[in-house]
Amino acid sequence: MTVDLLERDPVRIESMFDELVPRYDLMNRVMTFGLDRSWRALAVRQLPTDIEGRALDLCCGTGDLTLALAGAFPALDVVGVDFSTEMIAAARRKAAAWAQALEASPPQFLRGDALRLPFENDWFSVATVGWGLRNVNDLAGVLSELLRVLRPGGRLVCLESTWPRERWARALHGVWMGYCVPALGSVVARQREAYSYLPASVQAFPRVDELAARMARSGFNGVRYRSLGLRAVAIHVGDKPLVALSA
Repeated sequence: MTVDLLERDPVRIESMFDELVPRYDLMNRVMTFGLDRSWRALAVRQLPTDIEGRALDLCCGTGDLTLALAGAFPALDVVGVDFSTEMIAAARRKAAAWAQALEASPPQFLRGDALRLPFENDWFSVATVGWGLRNVNDLAGVLSELLRVLRPGGRLVCLESTWPRERWARALHGVWMGYCVPALGSVVARQREAYSYLPASVQAFPRVDELAARMARSGFNGVRYRSLGLRAVAIHVGDKPLVALSA
């Protein structure tokens, strides 16, 4: 399965993610040696501590980053959005159990298109995206849409896999992603095809500096990033300008 094929057939990629749900969380733990949880927590810590209002977690999957966001900021109204019906169903089940255990209100989850978000301009104080930008067909369009729904001064935090620039890191990453992850996908999730798509999508995605440049071209200010996991993961942060730029 190639990235180009999936881009030509968005229905197929939605079906693929629907089918991943039963073992999706387990594979995330296995592929990252359990570090994905700490990376999500670190991503949430890039948000201002005094934020109020609403928060968006785009491409929320089964809701792990959404719940990390809701747990860190209980006063926020948190919404998770994903295009996969089964991912959203799993996120709602997980959130219900989370809310019952903590006697808290669960985040809201909606199925939606990242290029046409069902929200007004300047609706959210902050937005996060965890391992989702790599799967969209129009990166510039999604970044523009995120900028639209953020209020002036609002912050975007993106957590994403990336292909390392350093030769030693590329070699390690190539073996892990190219051989080990598909094999694990076959054994653990019984989805070798989907977990062969993963390394292909990472290789096709912009490198850390290029993603930062694209965020800046989309209108975000003060874009910065931090590499993690032997340079194979990065957190990018950018802020919506307080004053709209003149045409």
